[in-house]
Amino acid sequence: MQTIERIYPNQLDKNCLDDQNTLRIHLERYQFAAQHAQGDSILDMACGCGYGTFLLAQQHPDQQVTGVDLDASAIAYAQQHYQLANLQFMCANAEQFSSEQPFDTIVSLETIEHLPCPTKLVINQVKLLSSTGRLIASVPITPTLDGNPHHLHDFSQRSFLRLFSELNLRSIEHFEQIQWWQFKGLFSTQPDLQKQHRSQGVGNAVLNYYRKNPLYLLKRLYSMLRYGFSNRYLTCVFTR
Repeated sequence: MQTIERIYPNQLDKNCLDDQNTLRIHLERYQFAAQHAQGDSILDMACGCGYGTFLLAQQHPDQQVTGVDLDASAIAYAQQHYQLANLQFMCANAEQFSSEQPFDTIVSLETIEHLPCPTKLVINQVKLLSSTGRLIASVPITPTLDGNPHHLHDFSQRSFLRLFSELNLRSIEHFEQIQWWQFKGLFSTQPDLQKQHRSQGVGNAVLNYYRKNPLYLLKRLYSMLRYGFSNRYLTCVFTR
């Protein structure tokens, strides 16, 4: 089932412009990652249902691509729907995942904002990365805690880059995306199965968040003045 947090492309309504735009943004991130991937092995950490990992494997047929995710149902879906000779999926915790051989490229998109301790994941990524490897990561750089109950941290561009620089990783390429807000059905009370798009009804959760965290509204207002009615996302290519 589609939620505000996880999408399954094969289940999206092809006639819903809003959901298709969301899918486009996700695929553009993976396309950027594919363009900057290098070496013989690629690891997609927190790969979800596998559509992006499949894109990486398609565009790098001579490289071995591995997708890892904690959600067993998502991995089962990936194994059923996305199959290539150079592609494999594993159910594992990204913070604890280990490998005898390092990876030349590690991709981790929209992951760290979900974790209690983002540094723990980056430390593990550094351990898994080859000495000349590339780490490609993305994060929202506008506030998200009010609209997404799955997110535990907000990041700015500065705090995102600092997280990696503290582990001696520097950004050599970046890609910024803009997603304009969808206001239609913002305060809908329809159940998930009857929603016309993924963000329908989010306004109710936002208001509830402000009731519990009224000062957060100031952060949202500042972001609106700076970026307008939009969410911003940053994807970076890091190297040692």
